[in-house]
Amino acid sequence: MPVDRVLRQHGHILANADALEALVSGPRPASVEGLGFRRWLFTRDLLMHFARMEGQVYGPLMDELGGEVAHVASQASAETAALVADFREHVTRWHGFPSEAQWDIYARATHWLTARIRERLESEATAILPLLSRLPVDEHGACPGKPDHRYVADAWEIRELIFGAAKPADAAGTRSGGAAPARVASVPEDQDQKDDRNRDAKQPQQDTLAHLISPTIWFRLRK
Repeated sequence: MPVDRVLRQHGHILANADALEALVSGPRPASVEGLGFRRWLFTRDLLMHFARMEGQVYGPLMDELGGEVAHVASQASAETAALVADFREHVTRWHGFPSEAQWDIYARATHWLTARIRERLESEATAILPLLSRLPVDEHGACPGKPDHRYVADAWEIRELIFGAAKPADAAGTRSGGAAPARVASVPEDQDQKDDRNRDAKQPQQDTLAHLISPTIWFRLRK
């Protein structure tokens, strides 16, 4: 995987972390929709990045090179797995809309998580990027690895948690005789969504498809 691509992915993740931190550092928003979208951007870019690193970098470094390089890659893989486990625990705890009384607690938990993510990206930049030139390539100059399915599946499971959080309110609205609120995915596109859509349009087509279609189809296309 080219160094500039990894750094571009780091930039997307860090920008999403900044935006999420800014959101949770302010007062509790009036509705969950904007928070849900921000959570999904953060989750999507982070776990898709980890999937690529695991399958296209750590795996080939461990399988093909051995020695100290394999040890560094193995440690990075284990640290990534531990971070993803903490990330899933955080999302499971906070996928709904925190109450006013819980907002400060949620903000502190979010800042702790983003600090851990920043540390992991910094470790990738210092320990892994110098090794990318040693990745094995095929006759076409491409690395034979593929993204790791576990982290892609994690991303889509978390997406269901994030956007499924509005379902109880929908059901309650229907039972009360009122019209059910619109689904989160159908809210009008805000500026953040437009910026992200435009950003995706500039990336390779397969990367864009990874954000829009199911992981099973994505991995069939990647073969």
